[in-house]
Amino acid sequence: MRPLLIIAGATGTGKSDLAVACAKIMNGEVISADSMQIYRGLNIGTAKITKEEMQGVLHHLIDVADPTDTFTAADYKKLAVEAMQDILSRGKLPIFCGGTGLYISSVIYDLSFSGNYDPGLREALLREKEEKGKNYMHQKLASLDQEAAARLHVNDEKRVIRAIEKALTGGKKEQDLTSPKYPYKMFLTDMPRDVLYDRIEKRVDKMMEKGLKKEVYDLLPKIGFDKQCMQAIAYKEWALEGEIGESEVVALIKKNTRNYAKRQITWFKQYPDAVKVPMIGHKVEELAERIKKTFEEQK
Repeated sequence: MRPLLIIAGATGTGKSDLAVACAKIMNGEVISADSMQIYRGLNIGTAKITKEEMQGVLHHLIDVADPTDTFTAADYKKLAVEAMQDILSRGKLPIFCGGTGLYISSVIYDLSFSGNYDPGLREALLREKEEKGKNYMHQKLASLDQEAAARLHVNDEKRVIRAIEKALTGGKKEQDLTSPKYPYKMFLTDMPRDVLYDRIEKRVDKMMEKGLKKEVYDLLPKIGFDKQCMQAIAYKEWALEGEIGESEVVALIKKNTRNYAKRQITWFKQYPDAVKVPMIGHKVEELAERIKKTFEEQK
């Protein structure tokens, strides 16, 4: 089987543009690996790629779920494998692009997401929460499942406990990074941390200019902040606007996005063969040509 191409990395590092450039010169189609771009109607806050930005390249797994839906990694795996097989059947290259590491791993390492939950464990976790507090429990979740911690707000205590429970009882099996089900080559978009943080700050400001606040409040009559999709960064923070005001909400979005980027960078360190792509000082077309050359040399 021809290897899969994976363009991964932290939020705001230019993954989408690079994936499009690669698809155009490598006869590829893009499979999104973003846990929030799957939702219809969440466009500005997720920095969802536009039709113009796609440049005619077919993208899969964007806008496949309703905001009222609960969408899991198991759901993603099923749809992603179907899309991948469809792309391969037409003689094209599947290009996974995104920063949700668990989604990418679910496909290439064929992760299982079934698990039996222990009532005794739940009682123990609830006692632990009472003793140590919700912030401690959210940090505990982050140590077990970074993606779930990024998705769930610290105040969403019920789901935080459930996510810890899932991580501890086999809700997802440990990854065997030596035995992928599908051959792949991963490229990580890379840039200096200070440059990345500056880009994040400016991107959030641009989201506000585009109407992020209106997007959030237009969604609220249909769904509340308790829904899964509203736990995304740039959405969940607005639940606090009445307490802290708009400017502090924006500052919190920036802070949470920076923290999420750090967690993503840490996550992708577990792929020792991933190739870093320096995104600053190079045209995206030039980088795509480099990736094509490396990819074809190592098939």
